[in-house]
Amino acid sequence: MLIVFDLDDTLFHSSAQMRRETMWEDVKTITAFPGVHDFLNSFPARKMLLTWETDKGLQDAKINILGIRSFLDDIFICNSNEEKKQCLQLIKEKHPTEDIYVVGDRIDAEIQFGNELGMKTVRLQHGKYKDMIPQHKIQEAHHTITEFSQLLSVLRTSANVSERVLQ
Repeated sequence: MLIVFDLDDTLFHSSAQMRRETMWEDVKTITAFPGVHDFLNSFPARKMLLTWETDKGLQDAKINILGIRSFLDDIFICNSNEEKKQCLQLIKEKHPTEDIYVVGDRIDAEIQFGNELGMKTVRLQHGKYKDMIPQHKIQEAHHTITEFSQLLSVLRTSANVSERVLQ
């Protein structure tokens, strides 16, 4: 199993912890959602981060402040959503036999791209995009959660992985 995570409003509540006008100050005090570190540290799967940035270096700063870099097998920082989709395609090509899950908050980006590429999708319906409504079937996630802590249960059920392995 391979899990590709979005960063903002997926691993931490960026829309509540950071404002555009003070983002470089705000980034210094961000914290991950409850359970993120435990999950990333102990869940038996490859874990990757796929994010995009508008301000050079900001995503790297977030990753460092959150203390998640060491838990990730790979990190992709893109400059656009189109590049994000290309990275997902590359991940699929590099890992053709893996069960790939895409976890994100945007139905018009991570969820749609994952679905288009035949991956399994988990929407964290939280943050500034929580009220987005799918405009077509390709934007509907396979699973929807409202808290990061629900991800373990979804993966257990979806992947049919034994509880003993995941504890």
